[in-house]
Amino acid sequence: MAKTVLERDLSGQTRQILIDNEKLTVQASASETGAHRSRKEASVAFLKRVFLPSGYPITVSPDYVRYQWLNALQAFCNSLASLLSSRAILQGFGVGDPHATATHAMLLTILQDIFSRLTTICAAHLLGTSLYPEAKKYRLLADILNDFAVVLDTFSPFFASLAVPGLRVGALCLSAGLKSLCGICAGGSKAAITLHFANPVGHKGDVGDLNAKDSSKETVLALLGSLLGTVVVPHLTSPAATYAALFVLIALHLLINYLGVKGLALRTLNKQRLTIAWLFYCTKSDVPLADISAKFERIFLNASSIIDPQSGVTLGECVLGSSVSRSMTKPIPPELFDLFEREKYLIWYENHAAGCSHPRVHIYLKDKYTSNDLLKAWVHAVEVCRTVGQRVRREHLPPKADYVKDAYLYLDTHFSFFLSKLRAADWDTVESALMTGGPTAIITDVTFAPSEDRKRR
Repeated sequence: MAKTVLERDLSGQTRQILIDNEKLTVQASASETGAHRSRKEASVAFLKRVFLPSGYPITVSPDYVRYQWLNALQAFCNSLASLLSSRAILQGFGVGDPHATATHAMLLTILQDIFSRLTTICAAHLLGTSLYPEAKKYRLLADILNDFAVVLDTFSPFFASLAVPGLRVGALCLSAGLKSLCGICAGGSKAAITLHFANPVGHKGDVGDLNAKDSSKETVLALLGSLLGTVVVPHLTSPAATYAALFVLIALHLLINYLGVKGLALRTLNKQRLTIAWLFYCTKSDVPLADISAKFERIFLNASSIIDPQSGVTLGECVLGSSVSRSMTKPIPPELFDLFEREKYLIWYENHAAGCSHPRVHIYLKDKYTSNDLLKAWVHAVEVCRTVGQRVRREHLPPKADYVKDAYLYLDTHFSFFLSKLRAADWDTVESALMTGGPTAIITDVTFAPSEDRKRR
């Protein structure tokens, strides 16, 4: 008896296989059959195999194509700007100057290398744990640092003409440090963005293949930029023309990068995205999709700030993983310890500053906390800030403990439903990106000393 098998590969092509007792017949789809494909279609298919990840488009997230187009444009602008700075650096090293020596150029290169390596070590220590949670911020920051370094390199001949000893050398060393800092920011944030692209809803792509294909695209773009630069740069002979072209390219570079980063619809929950989701839930009883949330994200927002996404009003500030011994100035009411007995966190807040109504919330984590505990603790802190903001104009404000209790009771009723809404909207509630590094301290135990009344008895 003959059997028919239908299959579909990662690229979406379908095939029909007819299996008989003595015969196997494979019927490919029309788009896959050579007779039905034009030369143009065959060329496009070849370029897709070379430059796009395996299984495209179902193995990448929907925002991949838009980001890649913008990334290609910004890389092209950066390539042209880098040619202008490279020419200026060569002039600074003495190319064309009969009095310049190779030894001087070598020593300057070594000095730049020292600054570059020291910056890499310090930046990795200070920023390493923040790159994944705040990928958008550091991806754009990397381009800003790179452009600043390009400006310093391009202006190095002008600095040499000024009567300020060591100004050009200092500018070149600062440029080397900025480039290293750019490399740290770009490397860590790019890893997070690549993971996002390779994990679309319902599928899973190959991170290694995606990285390799991105590298091949960047190589082609850099080559095209260099070829165009060999035609354009020789005509930019005067300093005014060079600086004008430089600033135009940098402006385009930063604008395109901002548009690319702003459009990323990351599904991992960092502090800002979780705040947006909870405040939407409180007002609309629903959570936004990742692409809607991206429209309300502020790229350079302080991660600890809690801001209403729709009104832009600052509601407060929260420190996650704070230390009781270092941050608590007044005792917590004893009833709050009973309130948080079943939880793996404890919350208290203080006034942010004199004359400022915004609360500064501290989240103290207990031993063996989980990712779900971090989500609940942050949402609780946001709810405290939201409640304080709603009641701040009243003349008679309730005690601080009442705000924490009311927020906890509201959370106890709605948090499970809120989590289910997040999962239904395809947010990643397992691998959250709330914690940058480890907490300052962890509460390992809470014991109650006998009160004075009990002692008297």
